[in-house]
Amino acid sequence: MKKSPCIYIHVWTGNPDQARAAVEQHFPGREIVFLSHDDLRQGGWRGQIQALRELRGEALVFFFGSIEDARQLELIFWSGLVHRCRVTAVADGSGYFRVVHRQDWLWMWPRTAAGLVADAVVFALVRLLLPLLRRTARPVVWRGWDSQQSPAARIAYLYASPIYRVSAGGAMSHVRGVLDGLAANGIACDVYSSSPLPVKGFPQQVIGVQRRLSIFWESLLLSYNLRFARIVRERLTARPLAFYQRHGRFIFSGALLARWTAVPLVLEYNGSEIWVGRYWDPGRFSTGLALCEDVALAHASLVVVVSDPLKHELLRRGIPEERILVNPNAVDPDYFRPGAGDPEFRRRLGVVPEEILVTFVGTFGPWHGVEVLGQAIQRLLTQTSSSGQNPRLRFLLVGEGTLSTKLRAALEREVFAEKVIFAGLVPHEFIRDYLDASDILVSPHVPMPDGSDFFGSPTKLFEYMAMGKGIVASRLNQIGEVLRDRETALLVKPGDADDLAAAVMELARNSELRRRLGEGARQAAVARHSWKQNAARLLEKRPAAAILRDEGSAPAQDYAVDRRGKA
Repeated sequence: MKKSPCIYIHVWTGNPDQARAAVEQHFPGREIVFLSHDDLRQGGWRGQIQALRELRGEALVFFFGSIEDARQLELIFWSGLVHRCRVTAVADGSGYFRVVHRQDWLWMWPRTAAGLVADAVVFALVRLLLPLLRRTARPVVWRGWDSQQSPAARIAYLYASPIYRVSAGGAMSHVRGVLDGLAANGIACDVYSSSPLPVKGFPQQVIGVQRRLSIFWESLLLSYNLRFARIVRERLTARPLAFYQRHGRFIFSGALLARWTAVPLVLEYNGSEIWVGRYWDPGRFSTGLALCEDVALAHASLVVVVSDPLKHELLRRGIPEERILVNPNAVDPDYFRPGAGDPEFRRRLGVVPEEILVTFVGTFGPWHGVEVLGQAIQRLLTQTSSSGQNPRLRFLLVGEGTLSTKLRAALEREVFAEKVIFAGLVPHEFIRDYLDASDILVSPHVPMPDGSDFFGSPTKLFEYMAMGKGIVASRLNQIGEVLRDRETALLVKPGDADDLAAAVMELARNSELRRRLGEGARQAAVARHSWKQNAARLLEKRPAAAILRDEGSAPAQDYAVDRRGKA
């Protein structure tokens, strides 16, 4: 890291260009250095402290898309005890800018001390409560849905993540898809969320955070479970067919509701937060995180997973097979279809007709392969600039994530040359404009860091297919099963930038191949991968007769994680 005086910016959420503009306004003429999430979040406590200790400059600025995203402001300001910059600052996209000097810590002490005491109480109570909930869990049997018996069934959809205010990306695509799929099958849904979700046509009740004294966001999340579950129970006007909850970090509110009401809990499980914390997003209080995940799984009547590797993980953890449903992600093929985008959108991007537009849409995270994509882009642009025989390529990157800063820095020269466009985070309703304007769509996912099977089911993959475009994707587990090489896509070796670049170039040179692959992908998406079909598989899931006979007779099983290593 740089040692000379400068302004360091860590973009926690939001747009890096907005962050730069805000800092330049308050610290004009200073050198600016962007820090990636990897710079400050790897290596656990010791690694984070060491990274902060290496920072010497005028200011360390933490930037958020909205100040509401900053759930641990006091802890951020106290980071000045560790880093060696003169001041610590927090800014957001609306113009908020707050600077804290070392002398300001004097008046921060009382609130900080009170927050630490409140956090300690929460952590202590949770350590007592969660093991008890796990041991005494008795999940209700999920019986599916019969329109003849319950024609007016409703599902209560739970999104209880107060510190993750997400309006775009694969997670929100999945939320909208599940709701639309249930509605298409005749199921009404009531949405209960911690912040407004961009889902139209569904009654939505927002349950905000009220607790003020908190230093660690983990404590805030843990205590919010009780508030969220209590208010949802109070607002229920009728007994729902089920609670449907998207699994997340430190979330067990659905388990509380299922326990209090004897209503089945359907848990959407996209991966273990314990595993994510170990390999992708290091966090604190891992024991509490494991307890929350155990409690959620122990109370789930049905665990919906998006891939076979996730099913196998749950089986190893002791979850009975009859309580697991493998249900890959999907798409609305009526919304995502060829020609559905704005016909003028490509021109507004500045892309001329003779250019081949290669697009990536997704989270710039560890498993999406954006670093490999960056390497492939550099190879391809070098190749096309050295020969007049190659097609003109332009690259469009849509999304944000932990690797955004690093990727922007790596492609700074290509952006300056107007060969690469960073579109930033885009609301889901506009994604089809970007896809429809493109010629080639890429999905360069990489293997898991621990060598385990790739457990993802990327929502963008199915949206790519429905748009009828030429696709280049990694040959990884479900991706390689959903797509067929040279029938619906070109499949490449995961993590291989040269192979990725060669496949993109092949499609760029061959418009007939793009057309043929696009038509095949579209047909497959319509035939097998709609959200309506996805929801139907959930509603048609039935317990075995033996399970129904034994319902209520078996003691609860303790679904614990092996703390020594893998789940």
